[in-house]
Amino acid sequence: MNEIKAFIRKRKAEEVIDGLEAEGFCCMTIIDVMGLGRMSDPEKAQLSISIAERFSDIVKLVVVCTQNDTEEVLEIIQNHARSGQPGDGIIYVTPVSKTIHIRSGKTGGSFLQSERTSN
Repeated sequence: MNEIKAFIRKRKAEEVIDGLEAEGFCCMTIIDVMGLGRMSDPEKAQLSISIAERFSDIVKLVVVCTQNDTEEVLEIIQNHARSGQPGDGIIYVTPVSKTIHIRSGKTGGSFLQSERTSN
């Protein structure tokens, strides 16, 4: 299993989510974040007095999926998040050694992306 963390433009988030859902990837987390550094889009960057740096309006998308689904999820995110302009984002892939479903106590990846198994 892998955890995929994608930092993408907020305005592209809905397109990415729709793309993932269209392929049966139902389970993800979206977090509103501020991006600092080279990822900032100079056209859309805002100046923050409290941070004293430029930050971009981005979201962090987190998807945990099987090893077999990882490349497909990466491709979907890239295809739907890309605008061709600086600041399109970055993706990190991290191995997940264990998952536990809190309600049922199930472990492993059997409950991940449950809509995907019906496709």
